[in-house]
Amino acid sequence: MEQEDKELEKLIEDMVRRMIAKPAIEEDSQRGEGEEHPVKLVLDDRELEKIVCSKPVAIVLFTSPGCPACHAYRPIFYHYAGEARRRYGDKVEFVEADVYHVYDKAVELGISATPTTVVFRHCRPVDGFVGMVDEETLAEMVEPYIREA
Repeated sequence: MEQEDKELEKLIEDMVRRMIAKPAIEEDSQRGEGEEHPVKLVLDDRELEKIVCSKPVAIVLFTSPGCPACHAYRPIFYHYAGEARRRYGDKVEFVEADVYHVYDKAVELGISATPTTVVFRHCRPVDGFVGMVDEETLAEMVEPYIREA
């Protein structure tokens, strides 16, 4: 029974990852062969904490499945993430986290609406905003933190 539960959990996680990543998958054809996806998808608090602390700067997009603004903002975030990763390399990590899967972290950060974008510097939140912005505004907000890293 325990093995079946683990297999079911794995199947559900895989399904959720595919649902969350759908807009990003459409951009796969624009990436070079073997090029890593610019945004990491996380499904639990521990994974989020580990990724946020793995680079000097991490930009986290908190989303929820039924959020129309999240679906509209995601392509902007993912496109900018690709550009910034090419420009700044390992200085920055871009992450998407579903608030239903990282509930504890979302509560800790006071996230009450999605999409919410949070900039982390050395594991600590330093800036952020609620809602959608265009790519230029996103860049203006996060690039000073990336350049300082």
